[in-house]
Amino acid sequence: MVRRWCACLLLLLSTCAFGSGALPVQAGSAALLPVTTSSPAARKSFERAMRSFEQYRLPDALRDLREATKADPRFAQAFIMISKISRDPAEQAAARKRACQLSPKVTPGERLLIRWLAGAQQNDYLPAIAAMNDLLSLYPRDHRLAFLAGDWLTLQQRYEQATGVLNRALALLPDYPAALNDLGYTYAYAGDFEKAFATMERYIALAPDEPNPHDSYGEILRMAGRFEPAIEQYRMSIRIDPEFGSELGVADTFALMGKEQDARDEYERAMVFASSSYDKVSYELQSAVTWIRENNRSRAEKALAEVARHAHAAGLAQLEAEAHRIEGMSEPDAKIALKQLQAAQNALLEDHEISESDRGEELARILQVRATRLAESQDLESASATVSQLQSMSELSRSQVVQTCYHAAAGAVLVAKGKYEEALPHLEENSNDPSSMRLLWRVYRHTGEAAKAQQLASRLVGLNVATAEQAMFVLHFRADLLSQAAQP
Repeated sequence: MVRRWCACLLLLLSTCAFGSGALPVQAGSAALLPVTTSSPAARKSFERAMRSFEQYRLPDALRDLREATKADPRFAQAFIMISKISRDPAEQAAARKRACQLSPKVTPGERLLIRWLAGAQQNDYLPAIAAMNDLLSLYPRDHRLAFLAGDWLTLQQRYEQATGVLNRALALLPDYPAALNDLGYTYAYAGDFEKAFATMERYIALAPDEPNPHDSYGEILRMAGRFEPAIEQYRMSIRIDPEFGSELGVADTFALMGKEQDARDEYERAMVFASSSYDKVSYELQSAVTWIRENNRSRAEKALAEVARHAHAAGLAQLEAEAHRIEGMSEPDAKIALKQLQAAQNALLEDHEISESDRGEELARILQVRATRLAESQDLESASATVSQLQSMSELSRSQVVQTCYHAAAGAVLVAKGKYEEALPHLEENSNDPSSMRLLWRVYRHTGEAAKAQQLASRLVGLNVATAEQAMFVLHFRADLLSQAAQP
């Protein structure tokens, strides 16, 4: 349950001005959130965009939302949805600003929607979550609104809450494909693949001619380690719509299977269908990680440097920082690694548009790696100072990413100090991060909790997500377990 006691104070600090009075929150006669626009053409484009959003056809959704704002330049709800969906930081910022400017002219429910989505991007999580809860209370029969909330909570890694809200959407509309899609993911993230598979099969049955059901099912099958069936589902998605972008799923699956050259070939194909500079650079970053999986340091270093340059040229500060962060994480030399991490921080401070939430979350990830690398080098004073910086960030932000990064860093430094009992609760707060999972396994073994260590080892070995962290820590952990098993 979200604590609401400090939300009113924080609302006054939001950078979006919504007026001085509190919005009334009471169930109204309308079942659905109103859509305020003076243009029938804009309304038609908006509804088409929302259907595309539910089908995960995001380029189509953005195209229609842009058309809606051209037809009605005062269409606040269309602007805030552009801000939510767009991967272009400049477009996102401009649309968010315009939605905030227009918010006094729309209904109380739409103002709550803007406060929620804009606040989250501006790192004002407590008022954002309060606004979301108020909006759901105001329109308890709006299935699309419940889906939107469940989708956002899933992206925030608040899976238990997301599951509840998505089930609420399905109670309102039992055959709601969009809600089934996200619900399948929340079950998978919780490790309940039986429910996830059943949900995905129901999703496919409802929308068999759409690419996303097969794409999503492919990802969940991959998470469960069922690689060949995953590729079959991705191929089905590609056959239905070659421009949907499921080559990325095939590439990620090949990468996890150890077929790194095949993965790089598929990433190249995915770039052809990339709908934005952000997507293209992010696919390039995924491709660069394949060299880490192959333990080819020189090629990994070169590829990551190219990604950083391309991200910088495109004005994508978060991806530029991520490329440097991954290099800082994988670089064997601690001094060089710290320089890469400083370059990552510098990228976030450059004159590029970036939301405060993206900036804060990427900074937290960088500081987590910095604290861990310093601890590994036994520079415990500097490592502890970095943890303190993260702690201060965590006290100001309710971002799940910031919270887990703080706990991961604190746990890593406490392990380096030999304070295993103190490290335990911190590492358990971030038990889905490969680096923390590996340290937590060590702590369980040190404290004599063999059953928990074995259970965690099984989870870590079976972690099939195409990230740099998985490439570094899971593969090494698997190799270490095999080496131990081979010893007499």
